[in-house]
Amino acid sequence: MKLSTLPATLRRFVGDRRGNVLMIMGFATIPLTFSTGMAVDYVRAARLQTKMNAIADAAALAAVTTPMMSKTSSEGCAAARRMFENQTADLDGLVIDTTKTAQLSIVVTDNASSTSCSTTKASSSVSYNRTANITWNAQSTNAFGGILGMTSIPIGGTTETKAAVAPNIDFYIMLDTSGSMAFPSTSAGITLLRSKTNGCAFACHSTADATARDKSGKVTDYYGVATSYDIPLRVDEARKAVQSMMTQATSLAANNKAKYRAALYSFAAADTRANNSFKSLAAMTATLSTVSTAANNAQTSLYYSNGCPTSSFCNNDTDTATSDAFTKLNSQIQTPGNGTNAAKDKPQGIVFIVTDGMRDEYRPNGRPEVAIDTSLCDTIKNRGLRIAILYTEFLQSSMDGDNWSQSNVVPYLPQIEPALQTCASPGLYYKVTTDDDISAALNRLFQQAVATAHITQ
Repeated sequence: MKLSTLPATLRRFVGDRRGNVLMIMGFATIPLTFSTGMAVDYVRAARLQTKMNAIADAAALAAVTTPMMSKTSSEGCAAARRMFENQTADLDGLVIDTTKTAQLSIVVTDNASSTSCSTTKASSSVSYNRTANITWNAQSTNAFGGILGMTSIPIGGTTETKAAVAPNIDFYIMLDTSGSMAFPSTSAGITLLRSKTNGCAFACHSTADATARDKSGKVTDYYGVATSYDIPLRVDEARKAVQSMMTQATSLAANNKAKYRAALYSFAAADTRANNSFKSLAAMTATLSTVSTAANNAQTSLYYSNGCPTSSFCNNDTDTATSDAFTKLNSQIQTPGNGTNAAKDKPQGIVFIVTDGMRDEYRPNGRPEVAIDTSLCDTIKNRGLRIAILYTEFLQSSMDGDNWSQSNVVPYLPQIEPALQTCASPGLYYKVTTDDDISAALNRLFQQAVATAHITQ
């Protein structure tokens, strides 16, 4: 090659593009290989994280299983740790030190203690509400990234599980069967009864006071008139409500895997010489159908004549002894527990009262006391029970035409409801009035009581 042609030859060489694709591919192969490898590492890490989250979920659930809920939160923590460590022991590519809190944190809390993983037990040996929280942080080893000094990819996750056990519950049901509960439950019933009893809206059950004719024309008391015309009375609807409640309780007990028992009582006058004094209609039993059957015996006050329960005993018509009823009911109630299946534990206790709220038992000033004595409610609640009240509203219109009641009762009627609300536990008060469905109301109250059942410390 002549020296004079060298510049032209160099220009042709520099401008020649043939073969440069191969050269570019050669240079590009290196980053492409690493990027593909890193993608494989990231996919591997993502799959490992998904598997680890599933293991954490299973570990959290291990702390709140039905058998584990009867043990301490410390034992729940141990169960969760065993599950987590056993499932992660042989996972390929996982780097984690479960002895370090920063890499594995297990927190199990419940009602027995304010601290996690506690050996403290509630008074009944267990708690009901438990939360298990697991947080983990680990490394997924890289197959390709290590060449570039990136030996692993950090992975981690958090899971939380909550559980509650439905408690065993004893229900103490008390029905007001005083004469004022013999009031029609519907507007049509009120109108019909008044038309047959010279304007009186109460179906008074006084066997010696035959003052009206029933559907067949027989002269009888107002209660006989009401029954002959199939007029639904509040006391009748209350009986049906208890029967419906027992049906619902049987179903809920099966669904909740809980043990429910019930006892039934009725009350009216205080003096035992009266045939309508406090009665135990059904002792505490797990056979709820027995309580349902016994409800048929919750009859309204049977008097010999107005103001006289029997021919030889009169009580000035003091027919609603709520203080006496609360005192006697309290003597029937056993000390409640937390409602667990732990040895020596006892069921929780809930008192249900269906009443028109009128207190009429002493008349120290010549008129009914009207508002109940809420201190007696406190006595029961202070023992660890809750009180649910269904108030069948005492209506002013029920005393229309009665001059004595207009002066001695009507002005004080506003005292009834506040006292009942104070007596009831939070969220367990319900009110019904004319034409309302008493059975539906009692069932709603029952559902609320069961749904809010909680551990008592």
